[in-house]
Amino acid sequence: MAAPDAPFAVAIASFATNLMWTTIDLLFSGVLQRHPKLQFALSEGGIGWLPYILERTDQTWEKHRWYQKDIDFDTRPSDLFRKHFWGCFIEDKSGLRNRHEIGIDRIMLEINYPHSDSTWPNSRKIAADLMKDIPDDEVAKIVEDNARTLYRFPRS
Repeated sequence: MAAPDAPFAVAIASFATNLMWTTIDLLFSGVLQRHPKLQFALSEGGIGWLPYILERTDQTWEKHRWYQKDIDFDTRPSDLFRKHFWGCFIEDKSGLRNRHEIGIDRIMLEINYPHSDSTWPNSRKIAADLMKDIPDDEVAKIVEDNARTLYRFPRS
């Protein structure tokens, strides 16, 4: 949490750190193994941090699972992530550049209307600009199909 005299912008800029702590805790907690259908949408913190956390948790798991009795011995944290987590972003060029490290099937665009961090009322234009170099099939997943999958929204 930001110091009492820090502007709220400090907290806004560091929202991803809360998601990092929570995601890592859940990946190592055993909760995901006990609740195999549990799903998490990580919003308000972007996705650019995800490739590093997936790499770091796998490295930690590889080295330290041998002597810690509470760590799942058989399942990599990155595999658990790709089964239970969805990363959401508003504007995240870094995350989109590294989308394949996260998994195209695990990324969703968020708009957050009305919200101080949102891109509304220019959300469509900003999203189109952000994803102009991304193949159409990947964009379709990021802006619609993945949300339909997670929230079980059928096509009408």
